[in-house]
Amino acid sequence: MQRREFIRLSGATALFLAMGGTGTSLHAATSIGARTVVNITLDGGPDFKHLIVPPFSSDADSYGAAYWRARASIFRSQASDTAKLLQAYRDNYDEVTFDGVRFGILKSCAWLKNEIRNGNVAIVSNVVASTNRDHYHSKLIMESGSLNTGPHDTEISGWGGRSVGTLDANAVAVTRGVRLVCNGDDPLHQKGYDNARVISNFESRDMGLYNYDTQADLNNGNRNYIWSSSAIMSRSLKSYYQAKANEVPEQSPYRKFIRHEQKLRAFGKRVEARLKAKPVPAQITALYEGSNTLASTYFGKQIRNLYDSFMTQDILEMRFASMEYTGWDSHRDQHRKIEPMFSDLFGIKKGLHVLSSHLGNTIYSNTVFVISGEFGRQLKSNGDNGTDHGRGNSVLVIGKSVNGGFYGDPFPSEEIARLEIKNEDIHGKTSMFQVYARVLNWQKSGLGTAVFDLSNQPVEAGVNLSSLMKT
Repeated sequence: MQRREFIRLSGATALFLAMGGTGTSLHAATSIGARTVVNITLDGGPDFKHLIVPPFSSDADSYGAAYWRARASIFRSQASDTAKLLQAYRDNYDEVTFDGVRFGILKSCAWLKNEIRNGNVAIVSNVVASTNRDHYHSKLIMESGSLNTGPHDTEISGWGGRSVGTLDANAVAVTRGVRLVCNGDDPLHQKGYDNARVISNFESRDMGLYNYDTQADLNNGNRNYIWSSSAIMSRSLKSYYQAKANEVPEQSPYRKFIRHEQKLRAFGKRVEARLKAKPVPAQITALYEGSNTLASTYFGKQIRNLYDSFMTQDILEMRFASMEYTGWDSHRDQHRKIEPMFSDLFGIKKGLHVLSSHLGNTIYSNTVFVISGEFGRQLKSNGDNGTDHGRGNSVLVIGKSVNGGFYGDPFPSEEIARLEIKNEDIHGKTSMFQVYARVLNWQKSGLGTAVFDLSNQPVEAGVNLSSLMKT
């Protein structure tokens, strides 16, 4: 513990202000294992049609044949080379039949394949949120949960922040910065936000105010650190606030600073004590440190932060968590670029597999992961062995509380002709906000409709999203 970001914590965390001097929360009690939504944003427009594909087919008029012809260049093949395309399918994909659908899934995503077979994954197809193909604007729309969000509306609330406000709980951001999705409502300004219920937890093992321990440092044989600026400042501030606590009258406006310091210190001690008793599992540490890390050690560290957040869930009052994985804008060399990223998320002994195996059954059974990006990719590959910006996409909802299966046709026959046309999109038939709302309703009845305006938000014909979650 060598860094304590007082300003970050005080500015981003109202939990501290909602605590008494003993560290007791004034929010509604949240227990470890309370129903929690983890939102994972895949920045850049992930191509889920590369993750889950139709089986290769020799029937020239079938969807499987049209798909592999349209995307042949991604696998460094010609559309006419059926033997090479068949081999690419066999080399890269395991074939699965589930919920009446036969499909291929990347071999590097075996954990996801197992979760699909166990009925723990809902694949919602033909989903759309954005009205355009611009990354920045599309993310604002997706995370705010409103189609009325403009390209410059950065100071607004997000759907995750609004949900925890209704739940009287907190959102936890395990990312470097707090994403818009975590922003809460500002009751005084429609075009504003309030982060009173957001905890920034990117340094999960470095929470609270720094408290220099001279004796522990001496025990470690380090005598120089006693005179460092951090040690001197820590001792000075601690002594200062302790002295002022006995001098500043209760009615003084400066008493607020004294109480704030006490709450921060008490909170940090609670978190530190809990995590000291729960070391980070070696398999989680290996995701971001060592010789066999994830392709994105940043995502690996977020897994560590989320694990710690669940271990302190009752202290943090966490009911919503925000994660991110960047780099999905696969205009070039898509086969090489995004498959390691999919593996980071869904591979055996990789991100979500390692995390879920260490959360314990109670927590994992009451956790739902929602995985989506701001838009999808075009149906046909481009000339650089990749895919360009599209609109429609899929959303994955993962957890033991999910009624697994396909919601919407992943391989609609109407796309066969459009697969051959550059610049054609997956047609969006289901609003992404309808999917998010069903997940929030699982947390609390009516929560989704309280957070989203679902009027004029479509659902694909024949799709019953009301059965997405178990009661």
